[in-house]
Amino acid sequence: MFLITGPTGSGKTTTLYALLQILNNDDVNMVTLEDPVEYTIEGINQSQVLPEIGYTFSKGLRHIVRQDPDVIMVGEIRDTETAELAVHSALTGHLVLSTLHTNNAAGVIPRLVDLNVQKFLLPSSLNLMMAQRLVRKLCPHCKKERLADVQETHFIDESLAEMSKDIKDKFKILKPYKVFDSVGCSECNNRGFKGRVGIFEVLSMDKDVENIILTDMSETKLKMTMRKQGMLSLREDAVVKVLNGVTSLTEIMNETEL
Repeated sequence: MFLITGPTGSGKTTTLYALLQILNNDDVNMVTLEDPVEYTIEGINQSQVLPEIGYTFSKGLRHIVRQDPDVIMVGEIRDTETAELAVHSALTGHLVLSTLHTNNAAGVIPRLVDLNVQKFLLPSSLNLMMAQRLVRKLCPHCKKERLADVQETHFIDESLAEMSKDIKDKFKILKPYKVFDSVGCSECNNRGFKGRVGIFEVLSMDKDVENIILTDMSETKLKMTMRKQGMLSLREDAVVKVLNGVTSLTEIMNETEL
């Protein structure tokens, strides 16, 4: 399973469709179960749930598995039955793509346990957990570069406090920090922003995560394991995009938390 998490409007469904398009070819049998079908993709069997006639995510998933698909996309895991069916589908060799509502990638595992999925099934069924948000992109025609002030520098330092030196070197993060402001021009209708970009954090299943799940599971320990994997948090990914001139500090402060 590959599960994407985030609030409503964070681009989860768009990411799922992008993955489907990458995987879509004549040799792969792909089936979706959605509410509603938001994009139509040629070559994929798409199905919309209709609760009023009893065609729910869980019942639809039961029927889909009998068609022996290679890839299953479930729009959202909302209840215990759907969660259990998705896990068992993954265990029997299907690639399952779906979404959950949690605050971060590490929250996926406790959420599945809350939905009464047995813990010992998770290491064998989960591959990747990803959290995402959307932030507005600065207009490339009018954004203005400047040095970060004292308060902004403190915010960036605090946000990157747990980032390793190797990762900082990789992204060429150096002081004094340079940030960018939105100005506004005819290209962006004087808004200062044009388009949106995703910020992400990813937790992959490995032996450390498996041990945490099977022994003393906590979201804090899962976040520590993310650090060992060298992954960026949502806030860190957002700050890197700020320093690269993709978005502004005020924009990411509204969309991420420390």
